[in-house]
Amino acid sequence: MEKLRIYFLSIFIFFSCNGNNATESKHFGVKDDTLSNCAKAEMLFEEKGSQGTYRSKLYLDSAIKLCPSLAKAWREKGVPFLKRGDYATWLSYLNRAVEISPSDFLDIRAWCKVKFLHDYNGALEDFKNFDLLHAKNPKIIGDYNIYTWMALCETGLNNHEIALRYANKSIAISSKEHGEEWVGMYDFLYRGNIKLALKDYKGALEDFNKQLRNSDKLAEGYYYQGLAFLRQKKKKDAKKSFKKSIYYFTNGYTMSDPYVEMPFKVYLSDAEIELSKLLSPPAYDTHTP
Repeated sequence: MEKLRIYFLSIFIFFSCNGNNATESKHFGVKDDTLSNCAKAEMLFEEKGSQGTYRSKLYLDSAIKLCPSLAKAWREKGVPFLKRGDYATWLSYLNRAVEISPSDFLDIRAWCKVKFLHDYNGALEDFKNFDLLHAKNPKIIGDYNIYTWMALCETGLNNHEIALRYANKSIAISSKEHGEEWVGMYDFLYRGNIKLALKDYKGALEDFNKQLRNSDKLAEGYYYQGLAFLRQKKKKDAKKSFKKSIYYFTNGYTMSDPYVEMPFKVYLSDAEIELSKLLSPPAYDTHTP
């Protein structure tokens, strides 16, 4: 009965706010002066139901009408648009949440800019501002430490030396707190690829080996391990790595994200191509005597 009462309340508020500019309601079953509009908005937010549904939209719209400063309602209203690929509409709502409460929502805007928009400059600015607002480390945002995100941004901008500094900082913080086995899920893989770009093949291989110690069935780990061996002219070792990569790709042990392609993501065909190059017989120049 309580949920039904709040549902009808949300309908009342929505049409009242759009029609008669009323912001108070007696449908809470309490006197008007016992709850502020923002307290009522909080109740509506908590009862909004499943994301992206009509009920959710109605509750969020009503909550925002009652309390325009309820930042989390603005953010939540935008999420379905993000998942549908309507990034412009999503960002307009999230920007409002950031304006109201930057310390709570700058980080969300930043990592979404990396994952969905590849707006590395914009994301970096948000991450730096968020870093200033929160002095304490470690700062975990989504799946990674903030400095891993910043490393990915600099990598996307081809600033690999700066990216390496951020990656080193991220791994150092995590290692100090809990040990290397608790470093972010793909942090060693990411740093290894940064080192590959800097032609530090020995360092890259060390990182890929560490990644595989933490996740020994990761297909991408063996793929990049194979590349590092190749750069060191160790073809026999590279061949073994690519074979393992193919095996684990075939058995589903691979990086995945339900919405986007992950950083440094590769596929079964990539490993097969690299292995085929090593298995192919050398080409002979028929004009050579």
